[in-house]
Amino acid sequence: MEIFKLLGFCLCALVLLDLLRQYNPSHAVLAALACCIVLLWSVAQALGPAVDLVRRLSQLSGLEHIGAVGKAVAIAVVAQGVQDLCLQAGQTALAGRVELAGKAAVLLAALPLLNTLADTLLSLLG
Repeated sequence: MEIFKLLGFCLCALVLLDLLRQYNPSHAVLAALACCIVLLWSVAQALGPAVDLVRRLSQLSGLEHIGAVGKAVAIAVVAQGVQDLCLQAGQTALAGRVELAGKAAVLLAALPLLNTLADTLLSLLG
């Protein structure tokens, strides 16, 4: 039932952030950042057993690039959160660059997987 604690935290944070935004918008952005960090930390802790299972299964199956997929997903989640914070602060240009940087980082994280795929295709053709 950890999800209900997180959802309750989100609802409380939403109300407090809305009140804070009326009086001091810059502090509201910082408080939203703190809330996002707490939520990401909580979710990361909750997903620990699932990550361990995927890591063990990838070692047993010989699929060593499952970690690259996990890194890409983590990068996408963090980049989306930062982009949302930028949009909340009214910085749309910065939000666009965060999105671009996130996409580039996901591509770089997936390069080992794409390299293995290219090698496999070349070996099948040659």
